[in-house]
Amino acid sequence: MTIKSIFRRAADSTSNAQAFISEKLDDLSITSSPPLQEKDPNFGTAPIIKTLYPGKGSSEGCYNWVETPPKQLKEKTARAYDRVAIKIYKIRDPDRDTIAGRSPLKTHAIDIQSPLLVAALKPIVEEVGFYLDENDVAKFAEPFKPLFFCYDKILALREQVSRDVVFKEHLELLTQLMTDLFGDMRKKLRSLRQSKLINFSLAWTYFPKGATLFANSGDCERLFRVLDTAYVCDADGKRLELMCERMVFTGMTFDWKNAVLSIPAFGGNRPITDLPNYPLEFHADVQGLKKRLTVRGKKVLDYQGLEYREYTGTGVDDKCKKYNVTGRVLVDFHGYAKHHLGLQRIEKPSKKGDTSTSEEGAYIKPLSDTEQQANKTAMLKRSKDLIFMSPMLSGFAMKDKVWLKFYVDDIKPLQWNDEAYDHLVYPEAQKDLVLTFVENHQRTKAGLDDVIVGKGQGLVSLLSGPPGTGKTLLAEAVADRTRRPLYYLHAEELGTKADALGEKVKKVFEMATEWNAVILLDEADVFMAERSYADIARNELVSIFLRELEYFKGIIFLTTNLSSTIDLAFRSRVNIHLFFSPLSFPYRTQLWRKFLDRLLLESETENPAAASTAPGFRRLETAEIEQLAAWELNGREIKNAVKTARSWCLCKGYQISAERVESAIQVTAPMAKRIGEVEGS
Repeated sequence: MTIKSIFRRAADSTSNAQAFISEKLDDLSITSSPPLQEKDPNFGTAPIIKTLYPGKGSSEGCYNWVETPPKQLKEKTARAYDRVAIKIYKIRDPDRDTIAGRSPLKTHAIDIQSPLLVAALKPIVEEVGFYLDENDVAKFAEPFKPLFFCYDKILALREQVSRDVVFKEHLELLTQLMTDLFGDMRKKLRSLRQSKLINFSLAWTYFPKGATLFANSGDCERLFRVLDTAYVCDADGKRLELMCERMVFTGMTFDWKNAVLSIPAFGGNRPITDLPNYPLEFHADVQGLKKRLTVRGKKVLDYQGLEYREYTGTGVDDKCKKYNVTGRVLVDFHGYAKHHLGLQRIEKPSKKGDTSTSEEGAYIKPLSDTEQQANKTAMLKRSKDLIFMSPMLSGFAMKDKVWLKFYVDDIKPLQWNDEAYDHLVYPEAQKDLVLTFVENHQRTKAGLDDVIVGKGQGLVSLLSGPPGTGKTLLAEAVADRTRRPLYYLHAEELGTKADALGEKVKKVFEMATEWNAVILLDEADVFMAERSYADIARNELVSIFLRELEYFKGIIFLTTNLSSTIDLAFRSRVNIHLFFSPLSFPYRTQLWRKFLDRLLLESETENPAAASTAPGFRRLETAEIEQLAAWELNGREIKNAVKTARSWCLCKGYQISAERVESAIQVTAPMAKRIGEVEGS
């Protein structure tokens, strides 16, 4: 066979295959598109109801519907069942072993059909949060909590009723049933409670609705009010969950808020007080605990608004991460909700009888003094609820710059540092000018508004000069003297990414304005540097900062060591510019005297004579002070030298002297030089 004949045969085969495929596709197009059948004109016209029932092979969500109904009770039998006063449903008990093919049973559910019993039980079980309809069957499921917790009151019905024979018969049936259900359990519980023990399977019996629960968390003592209990088994293990409530501040009033506690599963019996949560009645000092928590609850009433305080203790964030906090904090519920949780609106509490709903809700805003006092007065009238008050207060840690929950017991009144202003070495007239502007900022800013409403209402102070000359101290001293919070920031905390800078600056400015705080932005050179064509990224940072500063309505101090590089547009927005020169000899003399005199005050005595005789402390003579002032040091270096000399003298029992302080200078500032002549002499 030649090559030409092979190719000819292949071509013929391909042609035949294509023809075959085309023919089959035509057949498919004809068979797959049957003509539409017209709807039966009699569809749904017969006046008949057709009932279908699940047939064999049916399961939940997947049914095989048939016309034959399942086997039913005879009507006579059904009526007989409906006439009984009580129906009991029993199932196999999985917690007990099957012996000789016989499986123990347990009561699974109880239906009380007697209208007389339902009517009598209705007011009793309502006390434990179980509500019945007198015209319906009372259904109780295992473990029959309403019947167990109301056991004694139900039995007491036998002594109260003497006229209705039928009711007596029905009540006798119920009491006999309850005795069978709870008789042995109650005996075991009496023994356990007398021994102050608890069994996990019976733990729910210790927590009826309304019981007071002590939470032994270790961080602080807390009490909760029990609402319900439930056994849960999931990926976290088996446990008894305790649905509780405690008293909290909602931003508008003090109200109950739900909480879920738990008791992990355990085997055998255990001392009740070993559990993380247990009934208050088993606490060793119930009355003492209630007294302490009442006092603590009254403290919480004083923190409904913005409060600037001192704090030493643990702070907890919303993810339960703990922080060691030492320093000043702002207790600010509304700021926490607005700036941290991001909640701009809260739901208005509806008044009794008011069925209308608010479409807008209410904006989060601080309460007035009158509203706070009204809340406090109302809570003091509910003195029994004060023990349930949550000890956690929302706020902002000024040093850590993080929103946290603080323990009210660790919050202390703030000690303002008025000495810092007096300790500051700077011309008195300029110090007073800055202080006056800050003190009267709220009063003066309204009269000096910009042509554009909202612009130029802030007080911008620029503090420039070499390190250690008092720039930071001035801002801190003025903030304390004017009784304002100080929000201290380093430039790197705002970042250098233009896309995020605007939002960060805006947030800081907004919070500081709400707090009436003084902002200190240290080493702000990157945001004030002169713009140039060579660095577009930095130009963007300066422009963003200038834009936000233009609309800032608060008080801000900016410090820089490079005043010569400040952008001209920035200079025009500065209200006060103070330049701090290197310390001259007279100023160094003042600083040495101030720092060394403080050593006498730290000896914890008000008698200067006694303080001067304390080991390691004495007042240096003027000549010795001038000897130290001859060293060309800045304020920070002088402070470090004094601290080092103090520690050295205390440890060794030395008497402080100029020579020992000079030794401290040589190890804290080894590059410092000592001038040979007194300046200005």
